[in-house]
Amino acid sequence: MKFHRIKVKQIKKLCCMDNNSLQKYLIQTLSSFGYKNIISNDFYTIAEGKIPICLIAHIDTVFIHPPHIENFLFDSQKQILWNPKGSGFDDRAGIWAILELLKYGFRPHIIFTNYEEQGGIGSHQLIADFNKIPFENCKALIQLDRANEKDMVFYNCINQDFEKYIGKYGFNYAEGTFTDISILVPAWKIVGVNVSVGYVNEHSILEMLHINWFIDTIHKISAILYDIDKMPYFEYKTYTKIIDFKHCLICGNSNNLINVIDEGINFCLCETCYNQCYGHL
Repeated sequence: MKFHRIKVKQIKKLCCMDNNSLQKYLIQTLSSFGYKNIISNDFYTIAEGKIPICLIAHIDTVFIHPPHIENFLFDSQKQILWNPKGSGFDDRAGIWAILELLKYGFRPHIIFTNYEEQGGIGSHQLIADFNKIPFENCKALIQLDRANEKDMVFYNCINQDFEKYIGKYGFNYAEGTFTDISILVPAWKIVGVNVSVGYVNEHSILEMLHINWFIDTIHKISAILYDIDKMPYFEYKTYTKIIDFKHCLICGNSNNLINVIDEGINFCLCETCYNQCYGHL
């Protein structure tokens, strides 16, 4: 497959849109790529494709106001993009990745959620509206909402054959705490994975996007989509996991702990981390 040149100005444009503008832009873009069955509201936008894989990203960021395009800085030698006032690559990089894959001619199922950074409100609404996956044929959910270069995170989905299958495309196993698929996968009983899209230092003004890492993920997901006929249907498997109750699962703090049971996993978060993941008490 021939890959076209990535244009950095596209991610700048995506980062500088507010949520409403971005959602309208995505609906128009999906339509321009031939998607017809599009359902959209304040919580999510979904579109039925032709490839039995669903790609997922969330449109919201932790920043209240979108960045200004003139503040972006790009190191062409290191291929790193950042904005000293905050970027929002989490998860506008995931949005960008899906749009790039559409340019290559792939037409997977698409889910764009809203309010992931507020505890997955969009995903919770999605499963309230659809008690099973809203596409007739889907082998797996692939979310593009993970930091770093080559991570693959499965949360409480523990099918080792599925892990090995995704891993053979160049991803490495990693642990994670939360994203949309940690809500969608157990609700719809379908396997899912969250993969790196190249950003680091998420949720801070130090956030940066490694363009080469981003491109590498594009190539990996392209290969998965290209080989889709070879992918079997993997059974969703889960388990109940008991985690240390003396420390916060995210930051390790031992003060002001809150017990949480989320999709079969029992753990503790400090008040600060709880508010970041699930909204204020």
